[in-house]
Amino acid sequence: VAIFIGIFAFILARTKFGQHTYAIGGSMNAAERAGINVKRHLIKVYMISSFFASLAGVTYVLRFITGRAPAGSARLLDAVVAVVIGGASLYGGTGTIIGTVIGALIIGTLEIGLVNLGIPTYNLYIAVGCILIIAVLIDQFFPELVRKED
Repeated sequence: VAIFIGIFAFILARTKFGQHTYAIGGSMNAAERAGINVKRHLIKVYMISSFFASLAGVTYVLRFITGRAPAGSARLLDAVVAVVIGGASLYGGTGTIIGTVIGALIIGTLEIGLVNLGIPTYNLYIAVGCILIIAVLIDQFFPELVRKED
C-alpha cells in the first residue's frame, strides 16, 4: 500500500498526468480550453479508480471470506471525511494523496479510540459526521486555513 501511495503521490505532483488531473478538478472548462482532452483523461482517472476499488473488494473478500454488495457502504462516509480532513476541497482542484492518508489515519484513530472507550457503534457515525460538517464549514468560510498560496 505504501508503495502505491508513493508512486501516485509522485505521479500527481510531478507529471503531466497529475497536473492535468488537478486542472480538470479545478475547472473542466478551463482545462478543455487549455488543450487537455478532458474526456480521455477522465476515462483514465476512472479506470485507475475502478482498479483500486476492485482491489479493495478483493481484499475485503479475502479478509472476511464473504462478499456482499452493500458491505462497503458503511465505509463511504469515512472515505469522504478522510479526503476532506486531508485538505481536499469539495470544490475541486486541491488536495494530495499524503493529505488523504493523514486524514484516514485521523479517522481510524478516532474510531479505534471511541470503540476502546466503549461508545456504541452508531455514535461513531455521529462523530464522523460532525467532523465532516466542521471540515466543510472550515473549507467554506476559512479557505485560507486549508489552501496554501503559490
